[in-house]
Amino acid sequence: MNYHERFESGLTCGHSMASGKFARPGSKISYGPDQEFDTQHILLELELDVPGKTVHGKCTTTLKAIHDGAREIRFDAAKMKIISVTSASGEKLPYTYKEERLLIKLKTALQEHDTVSVVVTYRMVDPIAGVYFIEPDKHYPTKPVQVWTHGEAEESRYWFPCFDAPNDKATTEMIATVPADFFALSNGALIHVSEDKKRNKKSYHWKQAIPHSPYLVTLVAGKFSELKDEWDGIPITYYCEPGREDQVKRAFGKTPRMVKFFSEAIGVRYPYEKYAQIAVADFVMGGMEHTTATTQTDRVLMDKKAFPEFTADWLVSHELAHQWFGDLLTCKEWGHAWLNESFATYFEALFTEHDLGREEFLYEMHEKHQQYIDEDKNHYRRSIVTHNYKKPDDLFDRHLYEKGSLVLHTIRHLLGTDMFWKAIHHYVETNFGKAVETTDLINSIQLSTGRNFRKFFDQYVYGPGHPDYTVHYWWDEKSKQAHMRVIQKPVNGNSCFSLPVVLRFVTADGNKDHTETIDEKEHTFKYKFASEPVDFRFDPDWGILKTAEISKPYSMWRKSLETDPHPVARLSAAKEIAKVATDESLNLLSRAFLKEKFWGAAKEIAVSIGSLQTEGAKKFLLQALKDTKNPKVRRGVVEGLGNFKDADAVSALAQTAERDASYFVASEAIRAIAKSKSVRAAQIVTRALAKESWNDTIRASAVSTLSGTPDKRAILALRRFSKYGQNLTARASAVAAMGRLAKNFPEFFQDLISLTQDKQVRLKHTAIAALGNAKDPRAKETLEKIFKDKNLPYRTQAAAEDALLKISPSKNN
Repeated sequence: MNYHERFESGLTCGHSMASGKFARPGSKISYGPDQEFDTQHILLELELDVPGKTVHGKCTTTLKAIHDGAREIRFDAAKMKIISVTSASGEKLPYTYKEERLLIKLKTALQEHDTVSVVVTYRMVDPIAGVYFIEPDKHYPTKPVQVWTHGEAEESRYWFPCFDAPNDKATTEMIATVPADFFALSNGALIHVSEDKKRNKKSYHWKQAIPHSPYLVTLVAGKFSELKDEWDGIPITYYCEPGREDQVKRAFGKTPRMVKFFSEAIGVRYPYEKYAQIAVADFVMGGMEHTTATTQTDRVLMDKKAFPEFTADWLVSHELAHQWFGDLLTCKEWGHAWLNESFATYFEALFTEHDLGREEFLYEMHEKHQQYIDEDKNHYRRSIVTHNYKKPDDLFDRHLYEKGSLVLHTIRHLLGTDMFWKAIHHYVETNFGKAVETTDLINSIQLSTGRNFRKFFDQYVYGPGHPDYTVHYWWDEKSKQAHMRVIQKPVNGNSCFSLPVVLRFVTADGNKDHTETIDEKEHTFKYKFASEPVDFRFDPDWGILKTAEISKPYSMWRKSLETDPHPVARLSAAKEIAKVATDESLNLLSRAFLKEKFWGAAKEIAVSIGSLQTEGAKKFLLQALKDTKNPKVRRGVVEGLGNFKDADAVSALAQTAERDASYFVASEAIRAIAKSKSVRAAQIVTRALAKESWNDTIRASAVSTLSGTPDKRAILALRRFSKYGQNLTARASAVAAMGRLAKNFPEFFQDLISLTQDKQVRLKHTAIAALGNAKDPRAKETLEKIFKDKNLPYRTQAAAEDALLKISPSKNN
C-alpha cells in the first residue's frame, strides 16, 4: 500500500501525534489472534446493485481444523446483514453475530486436518468501508461510475466474512455479477465470463491459485478500457476510464521492465499468472497491491505536459514489488509490516538505480532519509517492529516505509551488493508463499552469507532511532596527525549503536580509508600522514542510516563540493559553504552549479546560492533562470530567487509563473513570488487561480499562498476552492490554508467544521487535520463526535483523535 502521493500537498495520510509519542491513548500490546481453523479456500459470489449501493454476497469458506475437537468457527464480519449460515450441503448452522464477530457452531467437533465448508449469505447497503461506490453528481458530472474494494489492514471484514489476519492465507475465487456494460477485475486468472441477457448482467469468474491473505482480495467493477502488454509470456494489462488510454501508457508503461528487473534481481520469477493495474477514481490510497491486480489512483495518469518531469514509476514499482514482498511473502503479524512496506519502498529506489542510474538512486534515498528524519524529529520516534498500537493502520508511517527502506540500504552497504542479493534470494525462495516475521529475514541473511545480523536488528529494527553523531576533525601540524573525535548521542538513555564506519582521508596520494567500530559515546582517532589531507569524509558512501554533524575546515567543504562523487555529499557541502555569505562562497557555488551534471545536486546548489541573499547571488540566479533547460533544476533556481524581493527578481518570477512550459516550475514560481507580498505578486496569484493544469498543480500552489495575505480577496478564494466540486488538490490546499487562519477568521472555522462531513474521504481527513493544526478548543465537540462514531471507519476516527491530541496534548500522557 502506498499512502503518499508525491505530487500533492495538503492531503493527509498516516498519523502525527502531538505529544511526541507514537502509541495512541488506549493502545495495547497486540499479537495475531489464536486460530482453531486454517482457511483453505474462499469462494465469493457477489452481485452489485450499483444504483442502490448494495452488495448481495455469498461466501463459501473451506477450513481445516488445526487440532482435535475444533468446533467453533470465528469470522470477522463488520456492518453486514447476515441472511443465513449453512453447511456446503445446505444444512442450517447455529451462529451468533455481534460486535463485528460471526461465531458459527458446527454440529460435531472435527479432528485435526479435517476440512469443512460453511456458506454465509449476507447483504451490505452503502458500506462504510471495504466496498466503495463511486458515482457522478451535479458537482462532479463527469466522474465515472465505479465500484472498488480496499482491505488493508482490517477492512476486508467490511465486505466479506473472513478470519481477517495476514497470516491466514488461502486460495480464492470471485464470481462477480455486474451490469452487462461493466468489466469486473479480481485476483488470479479469468476462468469464465457469462451473460444473462434477460437481467442485463454479466458474471466474471476469477480464480487465484497461490494462497494469499484476506486483505489482498479485490474486486473492481466499471467501464474500463483495456491495454495489453506482456513480459516473458506473462500477461500484463492496464485498465483505465475510456479516453485516458495515452495517459495510462505513460503512467504504467515501464511495468514489463520492472517485472523483468525484479524477477532477475530477486532470483525468483514473478510467480503469478498475470499482472494487472487498474486506475480508479477517488481511491483512498495512492495504490494497493492486491495480488495480481493492483488498484492505483487515477490521479497519477498524467498528461503530455506533466510527463516525464512527473512519472508514476515510484508508485508502479512500489506496488509491483509488493507482489513478492507483501503478497507472496506476507508479514505474519502487523507488527512486522515493515517486511511488506519497507521492502516495497526500497525496491522503488532499486528500480530507479537500475533504470536511471546510481546518482538518481542516491538522491531518492536522500529524500527518503529527510522524510523519516522529519517524523522522527518533529513527531515521534518508535521501533520499526512494534506490537504497541491501537489498530494496525497506526503503523503505516514514515518509520514503516522510509526508515525501513534506509535500514535495508544499510544492510546492503554492510554486506555488499552481491551478498545482499544472495540474502534476498534466499529469503524469498525459502519463504515462498509463507507468512513471515523479522527473524526469517535475519536467518536468511545468516544462512546465505554467514553474517550474524542479530545485533544490527536489535538496534535498528527492534529498537528506536538511529546513530546521531557529532564529528570533529582537526590537524596537528607538529605531529603530522589527523585527529578526529566522534561523539554519539545515546538512544534511550545509555544505549549507543555499534557500527563499522569508514573514515576516508583524501590525500595527494589518493584516498586512505580506515574502518572503525563506533560503539561508545565518544571516540578519538588519530592517523599519521606526510601532509594534511585535502578532505575528510565520514561514511563516504552514505551507506549507514544516521544523522551526523561534521566539523571540518572550509577548504575541505570546498573540496567536497568540487570533487566528491556522491551527489548528497556535494549538495551538503553547498549548504555548509552557503552558511557564510561571502564573494568566495558565491564563486564556489556558482562554479559548482555550472559544472554539476546531476539535476538533484544542481537544484540544491541553486537553493543554497539563493540562501546567500546577496546581490551577486541574485544576479547569478536570474541568469541561470534564463539558461537552465532542465525543469527540475529550474525549480531550484526559482526557489533560490524566492529569497529576494527586488523588482527584477519579482519580475523574473512573474514571467516564469505565467510562461514556463513546466507546471511544476510555474507552481514553484508562484510560491516564490508570493513571499514578496508585492502588488505584482497578488496579480500573478490571482491569474494563477484561473489557470487550468494537470491535477490543478498550478492553482493549488496559488491557493496555498493565500494564507500569507488574508485579505478579502484571499478569503473569498479560499472558501471558493475548498468547496465540494473543485479539484481535490486545490481543495486540500485551500483547506490546509484555512486551518492556518481559522483562529482569526470565524468563517473558516465554520467551513472546516462542515468539511469534516465531506463526501471525499481524503478531503474529510484533511479538514479534520486542519482543525487540529488550528488548535482551537471550539473544534473539540465536533472532533469528539467523529472520534466516538462507530459508524465511521477507523482511519476517520483516528484522524479526529490526532486532531484532539493537538488541541489537548495532555490527554496522551
